[in-house]
Amino acid sequence: MFATPMLHNLPPQTLCLTFHDVIPARTSSSLWFDCSIGELRAEIDWLSRHGAHYITLRQLYSHLTRGTKLPSHPVCITFADNYLGFYTYAYPELRKRHIPCAMFVHTGYVGSPIGRPKMDWTQLRQLDREGLVDVESQTVTHPADLRLLPDARVQKEMVQSKATLQKQLGHPISFIAYPNGKFDRRSEKAAEKAGYLMGFSEVLTPAEWSPNIYAVARYVHTKYRRGARDLGY
Repeated sequence: MFATPMLHNLPPQTLCLTFHDVIPARTSSSLWFDCSIGELRAEIDWLSRHGAHYITLRQLYSHLTRGTKLPSHPVCITFADNYLGFYTYAYPELRKRHIPCAMFVHTGYVGSPIGRPKMDWTQLRQLDREGLVDVESQTVTHPADLRLLPDARVQKEMVQSKATLQKQLGHPISFIAYPNGKFDRRSEKAAEKAGYLMGFSEVLTPAEWSPNIYAVARYVHTKYRRGARDLGY
């Protein structure tokens, strides 16, 4: 049994979204889950017109575990994979609009120029210091599927990522997102054992319908209108 269960009597109201890379413009080589800066603006504009109020991970955690009241139409925005595109394109837009968000980081690739470049520790510390972006864990190496790894490897991925982030940022790390949204009960228990307070999936339901605090649901950003419909926008 988890130390901090979900409050199952909460009505569905919170839309959690997860984004990946943010790019200058969509091209034939773009992936389906990429988001151009124009698309990001359009999604935020649409949500804002429909009454969205943007909340932090801490607000969400307090709501789910203690029933703390949230503003109407709460939306929690998260990003995965530590892409430099977030820093270059998304962050200036979010900062201009004063929209909080979270960035889940796989620590083994911080600063990597291979493939799509990743943010480095200087950039992550800046984001963390400025306070609008909550920098959190997404394991060390971003395994394709945590369910396929032995117990010791799963625990190592979670513990070492948390320790590295805490050393680099100088404060506790409390939240984790499972890479590719793939996890199981064993992953949830490993997250709890590693000292995380909340874990995130990519299950397409309102956050309040999550089975427990270590499997909090998020819609992939391309499904934002579906999520809004599910919540009666």
